Amino acid sequence: MGGKFSLRIRVELVLVGVVFSATLLTPEISLGLEGAKVFADKCIACHGSKGEGTQVGPALKGDPFVIEGTAAEIKHVITSGRTQEEKKYPKIVTPMPGGLASADEADALIIYLKGDLQKK
Repeated sequence: MGGKFSLRIRVELVLVGVVFSATLLTPEISLGLEGAKVFADKCIACHGSKGEGTQVGPALKGDPFVIEGTAAEIKHVITSGRTQEEKKYPKIVTPMPGGLASADEADALIIYLKGDLQKK
């Protein structure tokens, strides 16, 4: 009986640890994973698979605006785009179109852009 009891306690402790860890990590990890998905679905074509930039879109990895910009500033660009007069990259002919991501997708994307994308 002692063996069954101690095994049950160990299993319960492991489950409590997993649930506790998931509770602590879920919000940011979840948003970062969603941001990576949004990036893959909506950004790679213009900004490159690693954010290195292309002829159509500037590099996002190492970009001072992405690294130092506020979430609100970055979200505005993601959701509204950049027209000709707002463009920051003269060598990139194509303006950044607006409406490519929802507000929620933009929030997740910002976490990815400022976090994991900069580490790759």
